[in-house]
Amino acid sequence: MGGVRRLRGHERVSGLEQLTGYLFVLPTFLILGVFVLFAAVYSLWISLMHYDPFFHTVYPVGLSNYKYVASSRLYWFSMLHALEYTGVVVTIQTFLAFFFAVLFNEKTPVSRFTRAIVFIPAVTSSAVISVLFIWVFSAQGLLNAFLVHLGVHPENWLESTTWAFPAIMGLNIFTTAPYFMIMYLAGLQSIPSSILESAALDGVRNAFQRFRYFYFPMLKFTVFFVVVLGIIGSMQLFDQVFIMTDGGPGNSTYVPLIYIYNQAFVFDNFGAAAAASFILFVIILILTLAQRRLISEVRWA
Repeated sequence: MGGVRRLRGHERVSGLEQLTGYLFVLPTFLILGVFVLFAAVYSLWISLMHYDPFFHTVYPVGLSNYKYVASSRLYWFSMLHALEYTGVVVTIQTFLAFFFAVLFNEKTPVSRFTRAIVFIPAVTSSAVISVLFIWVFSAQGLLNAFLVHLGVHPENWLESTTWAFPAIMGLNIFTTAPYFMIMYLAGLQSIPSSILESAALDGVRNAFQRFRYFYFPMLKFTVFFVVVLGIIGSMQLFDQVFIMTDGGPGNSTYVPLIYIYNQAFVFDNFGAAAAASFILFVIILILTLAQRRLISEVRWA
């Protein structure tokens, strides 16, 4: 009988613990349900409607919004910009982050201090960084002040159709490379020092050989993870472009999220904005599934 009572008491405690656990996670599920799940379903509904919240007119239009976005040259023009941005930024930030990680991998006070300084842009608000770089790239800004001393003619970078987008690319490389550096550092510091010592005895001494024969093969999973995260993040580029150029000059920095924002809040075409968002969601979903497949292949390669 005593054993039975203890078992029942254990069951009652277990049930209470489960209830307590559910209560602890309930606020998180409510927040996700309201701001993620409900918002996604509501946006899908809007994408199938003519939706004007200002004049309270709502009626179904089927797939017309999707046809409108799919036939929009400006939307696909912005998508080409996103692909161009992805190709340049992801490539440079991946190698630059790896270089920083190898450079600051030493466990010395100087290395720790320098690593912290380099990491500051990654933890600073993108809005603050963007406003700061508006001045850096202006005609009287810091970049031109430096280039004049080198004999280079000053340029108003953000008002040039040639240089505005490269300037934003440079800003994002400056802010994202330190973030990915931390991922590489975690991988580098997990490599046993005995392996590198054995490599040195075998004649692998310079940095290029260590990168080719040890760092890259052992961090292949991390490299692929960084690349895929960079690609997905590139498709979500918005705040720097919105603050610094608003898609200009001459649509030279126009990206998909600027198109979505303008459709919703400039042209009051919320249905088209929602449809464009779901098209972008499908593209990001495909990239995410590709990420999972690549990670699985790399993990078991």
